[in-house]
Amino acid sequence: MDEPVKKRVRSGNQPAARGPEPATGPAVEFGEECGGEGGVPYEVFAYRPLGLSRVTIWHREYVDGIQLETARGVLPRIGGMGKHRDVRQESFELGPGEFLTGISVECWKYIDRITFHSNKRDYGPYGGSGGRVKKRLDAPSGREVAGFKGRHWEIIDSIQLMIY
Repeated sequence: MDEPVKKRVRSGNQPAARGPEPATGPAVEFGEECGGEGGVPYEVFAYRPLGLSRVTIWHREYVDGIQLETARGVLPRIGGMGKHRDVRQESFELGPGEFLTGISVECWKYIDRITFHSNKRDYGPYGGSGGRVKKRLDAPSGREVAGFKGRHWEIIDSIQLMIY
């Protein structure tokens, strides 16, 4: 039996219409995409002025999945929840005034390991022992990470920053 088709994910929690506000709107991609070429494309991000409030990661040998959350709710999951029973699920919450500034990834064909960087601390690493390529992706000064874009299926194949 064929696997169900996984649709391209493009989502963000859009703020309620409140009139013109220059600091509102979708995120834009920034920097390079790290990882492999498998899977299907995704874009998952929060709309400004909503920021990310919580991140959940499913991981073991690779980074199987990531789910972002805002004050408005949960965004679509990136990747999967693990192919094995012993996949770990871990979450962290961003405190008041805290926001993501970047990530460090170790990858090859998949995202093997990830660390999240905020303006206050680091979270992780999550995943396996690491991949062949190690990269740090940071938002420019004065900007913040609103989400991610890349390729995924049952695990995360590649990742790139979405910022505002």
